[in-house]
Amino acid sequence: MASLRDIARRAGTSVSTVSLVLNGRPSSVRISEATRQAVLAAARELGYTPHLAARRLRAKTPARRLIVLAIAHPVDSRLSLISRIIRGMQHHLGTVQTALAQAGLETQLTVETYQPGHLHRLRGLREPLWYHGLLVTNTTPEDDAFLRTLETPLPFVVFQRVTPHNAVNADNRAAACRVAQHLLALGHQQLAVMAPETASEAHQLRVAGFLETVAASGRRVEAITAPGTPWTDAAYHTARALFARPASQRPTALFATNDLLALGILRAARESGVRVPDDLAVVGFDDAEFAQYTVPALTTVHLPIEEMAARATAILLDLIQQRATPPVQVEFPTRLVVRESCGGARQSDRPATTDALSLGRPEAHVTLF
Repeated sequence: MASLRDIARRAGTSVSTVSLVLNGRPSSVRISEATRQAVLAAARELGYTPHLAARRLRAKTPARRLIVLAIAHPVDSRLSLISRIIRGMQHHLGTVQTALAQAGLETQLTVETYQPGHLHRLRGLREPLWYHGLLVTNTTPEDDAFLRTLETPLPFVVFQRVTPHNAVNADNRAAACRVAQHLLALGHQQLAVMAPETASEAHQLRVAGFLETVAASGRRVEAITAPGTPWTDAAYHTARALFARPASQRPTALFATNDLLALGILRAARESGVRVPDDLAVVGFDDAEFAQYTVPALTTVHLPIEEMAARATAILLDLIQQRATPPVQVEFPTRLVVRESCGGARQSDRPATTDALSLGRPEAHVTLF
C-alpha cells in the first residue's frame, strides 16, 4: 500500500503537506490549489487507500481497521427507498460481522447526499479520502452520463442502472411487459401508463416495456406524464384531470411506474367516483411496505430492494479486499404481486421480512466480465 511518504515524493512536496491535504485538516499554512491537486493526483496514481479509522481508534485496539461504506442518495429522493436500501446493507453487514471481526475489521455505514444531476460534485467520488466503497442510487440521466465516463480508484456499485461499472439491477422492461400481459389477459382494451416528469432510466424502461407490449396486441395505449414533486401529489392531480374525461375516453387499466404514483391515483379515483377495480384497474411498481394496506390493496411488481442492497454490500466488500475483478454485474428477478386493485383475489402473499429472507448469492444471476 502506498504511504504518505510515497505520495509526497511523487507530488514533490512534504509528508506534512500530504497529511493536511488527505485528511482535510485546517492549518495556518496556506496550501495552493496546484499543490492540493498534485497530492490528490499522486494519491490516485499510487492507488492510495486511506486508513479512515485512524482518528477514531484508541491505543488499546491498534490492529482494528474500519471499513467505511457510503450510500450516495439524492437529497429530494424517497425516504422509503433509502430506508429499504439501508436495511438490506445492514442485514448483510450483520451476517458477516463475525468474519470481519476475526480479520480485524469493523464497518461503518454512512449516507452522502447530492443534488440530482450533480453527482459529479460528490465529495470523495474521485479521491478515496472519505470512504472505502460507495453505493450510488437514484441517479438522473445526467448522472448516468457522468458515470459512464467516470474513472476512479474508488470501488463503487450503481443501484438499478445499466452501466459499464459494477451494478445490481433488475429487468424493468421485462417486468413492465408482464404487467401489460396480465392486464391484457383480464380483457382491458384501453390501457395507460403513468410515469414522473423527470423519469429515471428505470422508469423509462418500464414505460417502454408496457407500451411495446400493449401496442403489439393492437389495443389502445396511452403514456401519461405526472409533472412535479412529490410524486404522490403529482399523480393525484394528473389522475384527477384524467378522470374528468368522459368515461369512454378514460383508460380501464392504469400502470404506475412506482407505488407512490399509484397511491395518488387511488386517492384521485376515490374522490372522482371511479371505482377500483370495477371501473379502473391499477398496478404499481416496487411493492412498497404500504402497498398491501391501501384500499383496495395494491397490485404491484415486487422489486427486491433489500436483497439488491445486500448484494451490493457484498460486492463492495469483495472489491475493497480485492476478492473480485470489476465490473461485477448482478441482475435480480422481479415478480408481479396480484392484489385487489386490478381485480385479483385478495392475497397476503407479501414476501417475508428482510430478516427472514435468504440474501445470499444463489438467488440472483451473477455475471463477471
